[in-house]
Amino acid sequence: MTQANGIPERPSQQDREMIGEKLKELEGRVKAAVALMVKVRSEKSLLERRVEELKATVSGQVEQMKAFEAGRKKDQEQLSRLQQERDDVRVKIDRLLEEIAKIEASVEPEP
Repeated sequence: MTQANGIPERPSQQDREMIGEKLKELEGRVKAAVALMVKVRSEKSLLERRVEELKATVSGQVEQMKAFEAGRKKDQEQLSRLQQERDDVRVKIDRLLEEIAKIEASVEPEP
């Protein structure tokens, strides 16, 4: 659309209308892209907050699990001590029963 002397000629009415339609279409696409960017940023912000909340929850649960594990270990140690004490008492009782049996045997009248 240039004249022979290198000067561009004026666009026709039809060309101007077509350019106007293309500009409106482009403007609509730009507005849609901007709206999508705003929505995505908002969603990103919400997701980032949710991730932080979940990190805090996980951190709290990790600390709770550590406390449970420490308690379980302490309980296991106490159980082991009690089992050892029970075994020691059982041995003492067995010895006492043996002594009682010896005493009874020595005190029984002979027939």
